[in-house]
Order: sequence, then structure tokens, then C-alpha cells
Amino acid sequence: MKRRSFLRNSLLLPTLGGAGLVSTAVRAQAQAWPERAITLVVPYPAGGNTDFVARMTADYLGRALGKPVVVDNRAGAGGTIAAALAAKMPADGHSLFLASIAQISLAPFLYKIRYDPIKDFQPIANVAGNPQVLVVPMASPHKTLKQFVDYGLANKGALSMAHAGTGSMSFLAGAAFLKRAGIEAVMVPYKGGAAAISDTTSGQTDAYTANISEILPHLQGNRLRMLAVTSPQPVAMLPGVPTIASMFPGFQTETWNGLLAPAGIPAPIAERLGALVSTMFSDEGVQTRMATAGLIAQTGQQTSKDFGRRIQNDIDLWRPIIKSIDVKPE
Repeated sequence: MKRRSFLRNSLLLPTLGGAGLVSTAVRAQAQAWPERAITLVVPYPAGGNTDFVARMTADYLGRALGKPVVVDNRAGAGGTIAAALAAKMPADGHSLFLASIAQISLAPFLYKIRYDPIKDFQPIANVAGNPQVLVVPMASPHKTLKQFVDYGLANKGALSMAHAGTGSMSFLAGAAFLKRAGIEAVMVPYKGGAAAISDTTSGQTDAYTANISEILPHLQGNRLRMLAVTSPQPVAMLPGVPTIASMFPGFQTETWNGLLAPAGIPAPIAERLGALVSTMFSDEGVQTRMATAGLIAQTGQQTSKDFGRRIQNDIDLWRPIIKSIDVKPE
């Protein structure tokens, strides 16, 4: 697929025609929904971060709607196999897609895909975010973000940044940070995050940018030092860790997992799903599960308009970054 030019307004327009009244038939259909089990397609294998969010969401929605929500894991090709499948499913509210940023905001610039992430999907509600954490070995002389940046600026090419493979979020977040800071560093690829973390812990590489949920198990034993998080605000579960935005205003790189539907889903069903996700954030059990996994509720993004704006913002952020680091679609 050729790279598309994404128009901001395309995300903000309703899928169902203009701003007129929804037909009586559509309202009746929405009131009867759901009539059977709902399938929730997930783009990664069971056991990962996205699968965790999907099962948490499916459990809550199933209890709230009185119908089972069945998780269907369809892994492969960076999640684009699942996205292509979900895009062609019936738009009746019984088929949903729990996507990550990779399939929607990044895929057009990284892969040759068989779906249009904007035209083929209706944003429903963003669910969970997972900022990255810039970490260095505990033995590193860089004890603060400023020390790390100052050293990198004064020593061109002296720093090394581990990542979990070209196109991975650790690669993209690391590259975005280095570009914003004006640092030239050696990007060191690994086959996955575990190996990248291991070599950073041992001092083979100078830094790594990992998801919070990925890094939490490795913080025990004081083997890694956290310099900063990539979210706009500090993270409550990481007290004392500043944001990169405190040094570079506006900086933000986060993964997210959000609920989408095939384009054409009745607006009342989409609105009801968004409202349920918003209510889910007040559930104590959900709050505990998210906190334990290092996830941040994406409040304020539970309408098609608001979630669509977030998707477009991420497209605008990553398109020039990916272009500047010359990653070609595979």
C-alpha cells in the first residue's frame, strides 16, 4: 500500500452520514444490541500487554452488557493481520478490535498493509496507555536526565541506545527522544525487549527506552536507574521520576490500546460502548489490575471524536520521525 496522506478532518467526521437524526431502525437496532456474544479481535498473542488490556476490557463489558465478550487472538505481521481481519467484519457491534498504536497510527509508515486504518475503522474509546521509561545501568555516571543529555551533546556518537528491533516502540521512542534532544547516538538492535534490557542492565549499552509494564520486573535489586518517563505528566507509581517533557516541553511518546469497530457501526452502539469504557475506569477491580500492570487509564478519550483526535496527533507525531530515520515499509 502506498503511504496515504492522512487528513485531520477525516478522523473527526462521523462514519454514519451527516449530522441528521439517526433513523428509527438504527435506534431500534442499538436498543436490541447485543443480541449474542461479541468477538473482540486482539492483534497479539495471549499473555502480552495488549492481551491483558483486552481481557480486562472484555471481562468488564461482558458483565455490563450481560453477554460474553470473547477474545480472539490473531497474531502476526506487527498486528496487521488482525487489523485486516477486523476491518472486514460486520459493523453491527458484535465484532470489535482492541488495537494498539502500532496497527492504527504507525502501520502505514512501517508495513505494506491491506486496510486503511482511518477509513476502515471507527474509533470507539481509548482504554489504556503505557508510557516508556528511559533507563540506564545503575553503574552509569548519568544520574539525571540533564546529565545524560549534556554528555550526549558534548560527546557525539559516544552513547548507545538499545532497542527491541527497528520499528518497535522502544526503537521509535528512543529515536524520537534523541532527535528532540539533538543527540547523536548508536542505536543497537536486539531481538526483543528482554535481551535489550539484559545488556543495558549489564552496561553493554548505555540506555534503553522501555514500557513501564516491561520494566517493572527489572527494577528490583537496583540494577537499573530510571531517568525520565515519556508521558506528559509524572507517573504516580514511579514517584520522583521526572518527565522528558519537563526538559523538552510537549514531548510525549506512549503506546496505547483502544477499542475500535469496523466503519459503519451504528452511532448509538458506539456511544454506549464509549460510555461503558469510561465507567470501567471507576471500577475498583479494574483500577487495581491497571495499576499492577503499570497501565494508565486514558480518560477523556471515550468518544469517537476525542479518540480520533488522539490517533491523528500520533500520526502527526510519528510520520516525520519515521521519515527522518528512514524506516521503509516492509
